[in-house]
Amino acid sequence: MGGGLAVEPDEIYAIYLEIADEIFADEESLRNSLPIDATAGVSRHLSGVVDRWSDARKSLRTIPTANVYARELDDLPDQSILRILVGLDAEVNALDDIIDTEDLSTERRVALTANAAFASMLIAESVPTAHREAIATVLREYFTALFQIPLVEARLFEQVRNASTKTGQREATREIYAYRARDIDAFARIPALVFGLDEQTKQRIISDLRTYRAHRLLYKDIHDVSRDLADDDMTPVIALLTAYDSIETIMAKVEQIYDHFEYTATGETRYRDVLIELEEPPNDLAALLREQQELVRAAAD
Repeated sequence: MGGGLAVEPDEIYAIYLEIADEIFADEESLRNSLPIDATAGVSRHLSGVVDRWSDARKSLRTIPTANVYARELDDLPDQSILRILVGLDAEVNALDDIIDTEDLSTERRVALTANAAFASMLIAESVPTAHREAIATVLREYFTALFQIPLVEARLFEQVRNASTKTGQREATREIYAYRARDIDAFARIPALVFGLDEQTKQRIISDLRTYRAHRLLYKDIHDVSRDLADDDMTPVIALLTAYDSIETIMAKVEQIYDHFEYTATGETRYRDVLIELEEPPNDLAALLREQQELVRAAAD
């Protein structure tokens, strides 16, 4: 399969928007039986997820996964696989917001729980019967690991702050991104299971998608400094911008983190180009870091 994206974002958005359209029709049919002249607008809450995917406010792990498998298999993934992954993306996004947001309005709480519910439904109805038990095991293991992330991040940030050496700080920072990158594991494992890939190939794809995810999270932390400051969220990037004055030093630290996560030799030749594109590196890293450093300094005043 040639260069570029074999699976485009619009194709993935359409899967979830189809669910939103179906729920809109269900709500409209329900309207006459309600004792009020309004509905909860569940379909609007579902389509709102697509808006957050399209403007990169929320991660969409389905795109890199689908494109890696398109290159690996030289064929497009089945629609059932894409529907499972899109549902999983929506569910993880909703759970992430529920965990990270201290004060949820009633409307926002409804939006998040509605997405979690209908995303779960999308996953359940899309799982091939022959693989139902095995995929359930993958998802159980995935969510068990996923819910460790807040604790792992908090403990590792303590290590970053309290480390007596630069080496200790560097290692703890790398561990933060390494563990956060595991939020793509089920996306890698489910297609491998359905397509019957051997263990070596599966582990290579998991490793390469973790590398992609670590790179993407690093760049996203750089882009999201303003939002993270507003939400009082500490990230390794904000820690670097606080600890060092020199942009050249900060750039070197960022590059060290990035280079720690490497694609496999097979991944380099087979699909690295598409993953590098999806990492969305800044056009001018130095200029962006300088701009974000000013935000950090202003927040500290």
